[in-house]
Amino acid sequence: MNVKKFSEAMGDVDDRYIVEAVSYKRKVAKSRIIRRAVIAAGIAAVFLMVVSIINMQRNKIQLSDKSYNVAVRYTSNPFIFFRHSGSLIGLTEEELFTKFDTVIFKGTIKEIKNIVVDFNGEKEYRAIAQIEVGKVYRGTCSEGDTVSVMLPCPISGWIHVTDTSTVSEMKAGVTGIFMPMVLDDESALWMENGASLDKRDLADYDFVDGERYAFLETDSGLVFSRWAYASIADATTLDEVEEYIEKMLERLYGHEIK
Repeated sequence: MNVKKFSEAMGDVDDRYIVEAVSYKRKVAKSRIIRRAVIAAGIAAVFLMVVSIINMQRNKIQLSDKSYNVAVRYTSNPFIFFRHSGSLIGLTEEELFTKFDTVIFKGTIKEIKNIVVDFNGEKEYRAIAQIEVGKVYRGTCSEGDTVSVMLPCPISGWIHVTDTSTVSEMKAGVTGIFMPMVLDDESALWMENGASLDKRDLADYDFVDGERYAFLETDSGLVFSRWAYASIADATTLDEVEEYIEKMLERLYGHEIK
């Protein structure tokens, strides 16, 4: 068939068939694109899942046999917007020093990491602070030690937990005077939802609450619970707090303050 006859034959073909043929090719091409996109999305989902599992394992904190049915890992996204921590126990200034077994030291926060504690599916969020000790007023830690302290809330600018306004101001580089509680067999036990965590698997010390057991030197000034320490409510420097603590310890315990 020469070119002229072929052209004439094509002219006799119904335009509808030509349109359908072109449309079919487009549908096939589109179907292939969609299929490839679905496959790519599936591969990406599997990849992200694997990466997530690897990160979870990498961030998981190894616990002792004293903790059971509980898992703890570091997290950069504490999923909590507001939590009520319960009413604070009313204590006099003297009782703040005597009610609980606390160490008292001056130091600088080196690092804070948020953690999520999973009690059989029930999650609680906290943080662990690493603090370099500069001066010891009471306790067995020594100057130059780096001690770990569990905080009663995660540290994040958009999270609010009641009764933690002092601790919430903590961040790396902040210097302060800290009064965390020594963890023993009783105070270290944290039980929730049929699971148990020994806090000593995570930290050396724990704060009784997030309001009254720290004095922080921040960019915006001295932060502490002024209502709890009425006798130094007007204090503006850590030196004033240090003088107050040393006098209080001497009055309560004489010279045996270690």
